[in-house]
Amino acid sequence: MKSDFNTPNCGQNIDRPKLFSVQHPFTIPSGVVSTSPSVLARIAREVEEIGFLTTKTLSLIPRPGYREPVVHEYHPGCFINAVGLANPGAANFAEAMRSLLPLHARKPLLVSIMGSDPDEFLECAVILNDVADAFELNLSCPHVKTAGLSVGTDPVMVGKIVGLLCDRLQKPIVPKLSPNITNIIEMAKVCQSAGASGLSLINTVGPGIAVDDYGNPILSNVVGGISGAAVKPIGLKLVREVSSQVDLPIIASGGIASPWDVDAYRRAGASYFAIGSNLAGMTTPQIKKFFRWVASPAGEGKDGRRIITFGPKTGMTRYFRTRVASNKRIAANMFRLELDKGPKCDPGQFFFLRIPEVGEKPFSPMSDLKPVYLIRSVGPFTEKLSALEEGAEIYCRGPYGKGFQVPNEKNELLVLGGGTGVAPILLAAMKWPKNIIKAFFGFSQPLEEWFVSEIECIAPNARISIDKPGEPGAVFESLEREFCVPDLGIRAFRVYICGPYDMMKRAGDFFSRFVDPKEVYIAREDVMKCGIGLCGSCGTENGLRSCIDGPVFPFSN
Repeated sequence: MKSDFNTPNCGQNIDRPKLFSVQHPFTIPSGVVSTSPSVLARIAREVEEIGFLTTKTLSLIPRPGYREPVVHEYHPGCFINAVGLANPGAANFAEAMRSLLPLHARKPLLVSIMGSDPDEFLECAVILNDVADAFELNLSCPHVKTAGLSVGTDPVMVGKIVGLLCDRLQKPIVPKLSPNITNIIEMAKVCQSAGASGLSLINTVGPGIAVDDYGNPILSNVVGGISGAAVKPIGLKLVREVSSQVDLPIIASGGIASPWDVDAYRRAGASYFAIGSNLAGMTTPQIKKFFRWVASPAGEGKDGRRIITFGPKTGMTRYFRTRVASNKRIAANMFRLELDKGPKCDPGQFFFLRIPEVGEKPFSPMSDLKPVYLIRSVGPFTEKLSALEEGAEIYCRGPYGKGFQVPNEKNELLVLGGGTGVAPILLAAMKWPKNIIKAFFGFSQPLEEWFVSEIECIAPNARISIDKPGEPGAVFESLEREFCVPDLGIRAFRVYICGPYDMMKRAGDFFSRFVDPKEVYIAREDVMKCGIGLCGSCGTENGLRSCIDGPVFPFSN
């Protein structure tokens, strides 16, 4: 399916550049899944049906965004989010992106940018100009002040921004308009007159508020933009209205989840299709299969409407309420938080723990019989957790991700944990005690004796090492003493590791000397904000999303 963003002159004597020619009319919208350069490159390489790639919205200076929670599924297929346009800044993104260009099959890159005025938009675009094939202008984010919708409601300002960038850059410009404005047709005509090469419709609706089952607002920003199935009727309406009045190609988004949705948007007047929220819960291989299916002719199948499931589609972010059973300090910088109840999980999977109006963070448990977490006090949220008293309410969701592979009765396991990464390794020892032949644990602070006894009860053969002040690595001295036999050769062990990245890298290299590297597995501790693969904050260096494709990966991956 080949399409051209070849815009007619519309009788305005504007030499409008084509946006680009692509083999397939699909993309993932800005801010969803492919938000880091490595993930953009991998999606371009692995998903043939994605014809062009769209970046997250980039600003002149880095933006931290809002703290977690940032995304919530308030009804099956319906989402509310307030990420806060978090991004590394235009210069940092451009530097990271250059080494990955050109993308596979020379797929074009549509770079989304933001600003508070025409000059800021231009300055941001100039920094990104050498990595961009075209620019999308975010004029529609509904929950960030001095940007997005607050800029995109003024037709004069929008005309100046579009006109300035068209004149200075000589590259295709695609304004992304908000469904919240009442004069969207007028705004579309302004963009056309100013020289835009296309339009992107629509951004999220709102802002709105989502609450949990107990009435507490969920998002840290309280309000957020609504996306997914709930906004499809609005998206179809606005694409239909704008396309009847403006002769520009339209990139449509808003609740697209099937070939029939694509067909509906095409009939409404869209030329290109951005699919975002429906990818929630999908691994990278599932996204590949999904786009292959969604690009198929509508009505394919015996009954004309096959229902195909590619990932979990209900209750992905639903919370359950529990209480603190105990909260004890186990080291100067670490505490053991035990909860009354929680679901079972595989070692290496994780949960989000949430305190309403404070925030949430992901943690992997050391026990799921009665949930127990090892947590280091490193910031405001973990300090609040450390202060929770017995009986205090806490909210949890999960489990998320892929855990360590369940060993068969013949698999011999070597396990290694460092710091809070000890937790999933202890859970592995608890679930598969007969498989564990050696266990190594490293900490940066001396432990309370009662907790040492608890570790030894779970893993009787454990070697526990405490780093000397300023000299990390005691656990490796223990490893080297155990495995210093010359000419050991490759052994039929399987190795599970979790801890700080540098520790896992060193341990993985060490174990790979005498264990098949394909049998060495690490549980990554990346920054995870949503747990369902949407926000992309946990993109790895090889383009996977740790929260959904992992966090457990083969070390050789």
